[in-house]
Amino acid sequence: MDLILRSFLMPRTWLPILQNRLQLQLVMLKLQDKTSSSIPMILKFFLTLARVRGGAEMLYCSGFLSSLRVLFAEPCEVFSRSGSQNPVSSYEKSETPQDIWGLGLAVITSTLQSLGDSSSGIGIVNSMIPYFFSEKAHLIFSSLNAPALPSDDHDKKRPRAQRSGISFATLKETEHTLMLMCELAKHWRSWIKAIKDVDRQLREKCIHLLAFISRGTQRLGELSSQNAPLRCPPTTKEDFEIFLKPSYINSRKGWFALSALGCVSNQKISSLSTAITVSGEASGSTDPSPKTHFSDTVAVQVYRITFLLLKFLCLQAEGAAKRAEEVGFVDLAHFPELPMPEILHGLQDQSIAIVTELCASNKLRASQDTQNVCNLMLQILEMALHLELCVVQICGIRPVLGRVDDFSKEVKSLFNAMEGHAFLRASTKSLKQIISCVYPGLLLQAENFM
Repeated sequence: MDLILRSFLMPRTWLPILQNRLQLQLVMLKLQDKTSSSIPMILKFFLTLARVRGGAEMLYCSGFLSSLRVLFAEPCEVFSRSGSQNPVSSYEKSETPQDIWGLGLAVITSTLQSLGDSSSGIGIVNSMIPYFFSEKAHLIFSSLNAPALPSDDHDKKRPRAQRSGISFATLKETEHTLMLMCELAKHWRSWIKAIKDVDRQLREKCIHLLAFISRGTQRLGELSSQNAPLRCPPTTKEDFEIFLKPSYINSRKGWFALSALGCVSNQKISSLSTAITVSGEASGSTDPSPKTHFSDTVAVQVYRITFLLLKFLCLQAEGAAKRAEEVGFVDLAHFPELPMPEILHGLQDQSIAIVTELCASNKLRASQDTQNVCNLMLQILEMALHLELCVVQICGIRPVLGRVDDFSKEVKSLFNAMEGHAFLRASTKSLKQIISCVYPGLLLQAENFM
């Protein structure tokens, strides 16, 4: 039924029928049956409902929040990959993983987006912030854990603790966690009132994860599949299906290059090995870690997480700025932690390199996937510049001369590559505006940008 609703019918067709015919309370009781194998399917159906305001109201009035609390009362290993000690090995055994935690978060996020600032929406905000960031804070924090980067200190005698690999579904859980955080953080007054005991720790987790993504590509030429900073092998049937397909983004920059190193299969499947070997021989490739559809998908997921991390931190900075306007001064003692400029510069460099490469190599026509990646990376670039501007204004840290020169060269190449791509015109305008604020001198050469 969920497939039919999502794929073939418009909400104005099916919603009145469900409102009159569906006994949603009975479905809620099924959700509370912890032995049921249909819980993921029920949550996917609820996610379809939640994306429409009328459906979101149905869920709220039928006690979805209470049912979800009952479901999440189970030990975290039952419903969350992030809470598992070894998320890869535990889910390699299951062909149909139970994405209960992530789906539950997604339903709440979509419900909030549909209800907006209505009384029902505010009720969910006031109920869910203390629940997730007090009772379930350990799961929120574990979803935001950053892997450790390879050490530069070759003389360190104490062995380095190795983080186990993660699955693609774990990255999806991180995305769902951040999406919910961003939606809840929009309600600034409710947020700061309920989150005050863990707000600093939460921002630090976000900044550490952002730093990992920013710095992960710095030593790309020295890395291999043996010491890749992020190991994310395929673990499900769906993962392996796209693992055998070729790259669909075809980028050699940033995490698109890095993910290929860490997305190598651990399973010794002869047919799979043969398929990869034959594919490599046919293309003349000798790359031991070839880029695949799966590695591209992982890279895109990393950048979706990056976008949400930056969005959350921008919301924090905006909230603090509003508070400063109200009281008439900037209270530095209570101003939220922000990423160091070096972290933001790394993200800016990755974004510029990827968009420049993709625009230059797809001059005639960019596929929809390529367009989506370019738009995502330009959003990341713009938000990283916004946060850098905030750091500059609040902390008085000015860009060093070498950074200004390097950024000037990179951004010229970027705008030259973007020329002729109509789908990037809006991004070009907003990007110029924020660049003029962070690097005002660069706009003296505006005639060379396009």
